[in-house]
Amino acid sequence: MRTRRIPSAWPIYITAAFWLLYGLACPIYQFKHLITAVCVSIVVYVLASKFLPGRVVEIPVSTGDEALDAQIAQGRALLNSLREKRGQIANVAARAQLDRMIKAGEAIFDALVQQPARANQLRKFLNYYLPTAEDLLESYVQILQLPATPSENVKKVCYSVESALPLMADAFEKQLDSLYGADALDITADVEVLKTMIEREGLTKERVFNLIDEDARGNDPQP
Repeated sequence: MRTRRIPSAWPIYITAAFWLLYGLACPIYQFKHLITAVCVSIVVYVLASKFLPGRVVEIPVSTGDEALDAQIAQGRALLNSLREKRGQIANVAARAQLDRMIKAGEAIFDALVQQPARANQLRKFLNYYLPTAEDLLESYVQILQLPATPSENVKKVCYSVESALPLMADAFEKQLDSLYGADALDITADVEVLKTMIEREGLTKERVFNLIDEDARGNDPQP
């Protein structure tokens, strides 16, 4: 989606109403009153435009490929989810990594709309990086919202998610670089490192939610 601001018509209506009222109150045909009306109406229009700026609308963007358009829409929805979760995180370092991911993700989708043929270069990003990032952040936010002091196991998971975020941000930015570089970057090694980290630390969504549930019940988490 692209956005465009549509100006409000209210500043024009308000300015016209001023001219009508001023004309009823003063002899606007006189030069001094005409100049006064012009000057004041400009101020009225500027102020009205400031307080009534209009609205921002989303403009659908199509690549001509319905399947790719659906994938882009789904990806942008995941980016919006990351943006929402960012607002629930107080950790400055984690927020900074999310900023990197969101910025790179938006640039990737903008590039993909312009160059749909590049979709094959973004399969890892669309099918693995972005969904995995959203899952990790959902788990992380769930941990942050625990009402009681989390157990050491849950704290470890939280730390593991924070440790994975820089790697995720690097992966996002490398995918973006691969679209503009002369040669596509080989990021297979990064994928394997991230997969290994997630498996070793037990950072799957189901595993983390089980830990949170067990911690909330005061039970010892199962290995």
